[in-house]
Amino acid sequence: MNLRITVGEIRKVIELRRIASAYVIDHRGLNEDEVREALTKTGPQYSNLENVSAALQSVIFNDDQDVRTIGPAILTEILLNQDDFVCSQRETEDRLIEWEQEIIDRSNDDLANKRGQKIKNITLFSFVLEAAWENGNVSTDEAMIIEKVRRRLKVSESEYRIIEAKLGFFPKPRNSLHTRGEIESVRRTLQSKGLLFAIRDDKDEDFDIIPDEVAKAIRKASDIEIRRHGYQELLTHRFVRSKDYLTALIEKAELIIDGRPTLQELQEICIQSLNPSQILGGFAPNDGLPLEKLRDWCAERNLKVSGTKAELIERIIECYDQLLQKSPNQEDERELYYNFYSQLAHRDLAFLRAQFMIEKDLECERRFEEATSFLFEKRLGHKPLPNVGSERADGALSYGDRLILWDNKSKEQVCSLQAHIRQFDRYIKASEKPIAAFLVIAPQFTNDSEALAIKYQVENQVPIALIEADELKWLADEWAKVSATKKIDSFDLGYLAQPGKLKREILASLILS
Repeated sequence: MNLRITVGEIRKVIELRRIASAYVIDHRGLNEDEVREALTKTGPQYSNLENVSAALQSVIFNDDQDVRTIGPAILTEILLNQDDFVCSQRETEDRLIEWEQEIIDRSNDDLANKRGQKIKNITLFSFVLEAAWENGNVSTDEAMIIEKVRRRLKVSESEYRIIEAKLGFFPKPRNSLHTRGEIESVRRTLQSKGLLFAIRDDKDEDFDIIPDEVAKAIRKASDIEIRRHGYQELLTHRFVRSKDYLTALIEKAELIIDGRPTLQELQEICIQSLNPSQILGGFAPNDGLPLEKLRDWCAERNLKVSGTKAELIERIIECYDQLLQKSPNQEDERELYYNFYSQLAHRDLAFLRAQFMIEKDLECERRFEEATSFLFEKRLGHKPLPNVGSERADGALSYGDRLILWDNKSKEQVCSLQAHIRQFDRYIKASEKPIAAFLVIAPQFTNDSEALAIKYQVENQVPIALIEADELKWLADEWAKVSATKKIDSFDLGYLAQPGKLKREILASLILS
């Protein structure tokens, strides 16, 4: 979301003025509309690299220890790794507290296996940290010295936090976690520096957000080229998924490797200490992957294959940076397809390839079918029946002593019922059981499709329901919320057994009543 749109979504006047205070000098004398207009006009100040760098430094080396710890974590650990640089404020707080607890947990054993020069550096860095904390707090000057020592000893930021936790000083003395009140206080500080914005949705839920232009500047100032999940995916490609290749790069970067690390451990070192441009291009003109492999990689991702080595590397990084996050707890592969339901319905092939959802065009239709199967089973509470035979619809559901059939039609444009009515008629007449309704799921329908669906019911006594994919997914998501609250097992499929186009307003009145 760009800055102009973000400003329009700021609902709390107090937050609007706090964010404006970063660069709108006379904001106190302006009314709300004038503040919005002034904030939008001064937008370039918020994304100016020099301004953003200065604001970041004022957070990283803030006099307040809470700001030094929480501020960078909210920005770089949480929000910059989100798909749209946005996260609900409650989730931001939850993730921050989980991040702190994870570091405390790792401090119990993460450093135990270090050997040789690495443990010597860690021991020295621990001594420096312990000395700085002797008075119960680390001053700004001491924090700056610590950062210089950290870089000199090649201790990663993650290792820095783990060492600090092992000494009992992270995230606060005695390893106390930050409270939500303390996080909110730092949130306000970030807002006042123009690094963090706040918006509210139609359900009055508050979100932390970094506008796109500001996020780009923060990444540049922080030397961040890619979201973490995109980087992790990039490192799984066969051209760089090699212990020898990664070890050689790490050694050229003069980082310390202990013993015989696993491939996963080498990948983590790369994520912590190297940029993907260094993984792909190395540190000298002849380092990294050869031009031919970079071109092959671009070809695999349907990217332009001409250009210099630097241009190819930039395209690959941008491709992986655009990957959306996948739930780590996702056990049912169909759920992943369900998350891309609209794109599958609209045959957004370029997007689907970029997200590794498909390799061949033909897979789009199959993924659409699997996502619909998940929708009925896991969201609406009706397990699809086994589907056999060649002359059949994409899916079937029990409805008393009858069946409800459905068929998916992924289209780049609109779907015409006229083009498929004979096919659907064969499916209906081939069924051994009576058909209560036939559902056609597509991105959109032609204007004449509804009249044809009603005509078919009159002539054959079987309703054909035309359902837009986005509407069906909305219904499924809303019903999942309703059923969880009211503890209802399954959605009444009778609501779908009506001829013509299903309308959201009618469905909403039925399921939410």
